[in-house]
Amino acid sequence: MRRGTRGAAYLVLGAAGAALIGWLIYAFTISVQNTTGRDRVFVITLAGVAIAVAAIILLSPPVRDAEVAMARPLLGVSLPPVRDRHSWASRWRGAAWAGLVLVVGALAAVLLLAGVPAGVGLAVDGAEHPVQLLWRLPLGIALVLGSFAIQAVFGWLLAVSAPKVLGPTPADRLALAADRERALARSNELARELHDTIGHSLTAISVQAEAGYAVGLSDPQVAHRALERISATAAAALEELDSVLGSLRSGPRGRSAADLEGLVHAAATEEPSVLELIGDWDALPDSSSGEVFRIVQEGLTNAVKHGRGAARVRVSVRSDVSVTITNAVARQRNSRDREHRGIVGLRERMTLVGGTIEAGPTSDGREWKLCARLPTR
Repeated sequence: MRRGTRGAAYLVLGAAGAALIGWLIYAFTISVQNTTGRDRVFVITLAGVAIAVAAIILLSPPVRDAEVAMARPLLGVSLPPVRDRHSWASRWRGAAWAGLVLVVGALAAVLLLAGVPAGVGLAVDGAEHPVQLLWRLPLGIALVLGSFAIQAVFGWLLAVSAPKVLGPTPADRLALAADRERALARSNELARELHDTIGHSLTAISVQAEAGYAVGLSDPQVAHRALERISATAAAALEELDSVLGSLRSGPRGRSAADLEGLVHAAATEEPSVLELIGDWDALPDSSSGEVFRIVQEGLTNAVKHGRGAARVRVSVRSDVSVTITNAVARQRNSRDREHRGIVGLRERMTLVGGTIEAGPTSDGREWKLCARLPTR
């Protein structure tokens, strides 16, 4: 009965509201009976206006919002936030809940106000009449206790009814589902960003560490340069991680042409990679420049993992943006593995932004070519 106990405040509100409405009805009835002519018309008109105002208030959009906010702590029920405020389905739910609270509160008050005095009266009469004490006293105590216990039952009834009466409308469910879909999409976007950022950096660090280990004893200078690049890549990865987490609050981060050039020149390919940038990069919106940066980043990661030599990156900004990344294929690598691990994420990204992507070996099988195209708006 814990819910019923917590609903005592609601019963008090319902009883108070019912008492006020009852008093108003009584007052208007007496006024109509005791007036004639224009005075009676005025009283009847005033009663009609009061009813209309009450109906307008009960059917106003904020009512259900307030009722849901009150029901959560007072009844201990779980109710989703109201998203559908202006439809008639939502308004009628708010009015229906107000009516239910008034009816239940009135019944609870009547039983309490009638049962307690009656029980006390039986107990007092039993004390004054010893012959009837054996049945009057227990009956009076039971009546008093039952009058209070029934309040818990009424509170439980309100707690059970709240999710059904104040619960989500079909429009609420659609809006809540859309919210969950956006949250899931945002989570997936964050997962992709972290994969692209951290995966690219870890690949570069791994390649440099292997190179430094292989020549560490024979060529300390090469090993030293590898350690420097590992340090720089780790610092850049931390900066990228801060940028990704910051985008959760401030939206997607745009990338400059200098960012793109730095990304290509810092790629851990066997030979220095090159960038060819055509068109006005600064004309791109932040979302598009950020997407191009991630495409190039993932393409370079795959080139380091599965290719050899240098990667050639060509970015053309016209009415749309095209990205082409070409690099020699390492004979010992499996192209199916490359397709499975690297390109799937890029295809998902392109689908979300309305772009296309093609990737695979060239006709002679010596090179791997990635071609992506995405809109600028």
